[in-house]
Amino acid sequence: MSYEPRLNIVGAALADSSRTRILCELMDGRAHTGKELASVAGIAPNTASEHLSKLRGADMIVAEKSGRCVYYRIASDEVAETLEQLSALSPTDHLYRGRNGECPPDLVARTCYNHIAGRLGVVLARRLVDQGWMSVEGTSARLTQSGGAHLKRIGILSDAASSLPVKCCLDWSERRHHFSGPFGVNLLDQALSRKWVTRPRNGRALYIEPKGLAAFELYFGISKDMLFRSFEVT
Repeated sequence: MSYEPRLNIVGAALADSSRTRILCELMDGRAHTGKELASVAGIAPNTASEHLSKLRGADMIVAEKSGRCVYYRIASDEVAETLEQLSALSPTDHLYRGRNGECPPDLVARTCYNHIAGRLGVVLARRLVDQGWMSVEGTSARLTQSGGAHLKRIGILSDAASSLPVKCCLDWSERRHHFSGPFGVNLLDQALSRKWVTRPRNGRALYIEPKGLAAFELYFGISKDMLFRSFEVT
């Protein structure tokens, strides 16, 4: 009997471009119907059903019935994290980088399952560390006392949420880390509730609203140029 991990099952699930498009859509953290996912993948609904069945068989997604509709979502935080890590291994030569290092609009800010990713997520992580508000230890991080005090002062964290676990997640488009875990979930929830960012009906992109640009600069020292133009991290 072999006790090696069954990587072939995961590999087979990811070996079709329609299935990878479905998984990428589900990485927005929301549940979608089979019809919606078929439209995203550009395939017929019955073909999408076959792909969804294979993804369920690999334990990568789960299905939930609500009324007459069946909704699909990523199976767990662990699956979402693994997909983001695998995405970081993929080539990025297809990403358009304009003059002065301009970032493609859809990659300036996006969701990585349930937290902020893209350039905004990476810049936020770097600013938290540079200001001494976050301490990184390997693939995990912790909010410092001064960081907790700052985020409480601006209303991002409550006393009960000041000890939320923080994880480092390798951003596939920037190839640098952003913060995930319960802390990252809270940060995205706060940004959405305050209308700093809004999200479209479909897709993973986040739109940074004018009040969000002002808030990110005021509270975190993040300028508009840091998000939309050249960005270097040492």
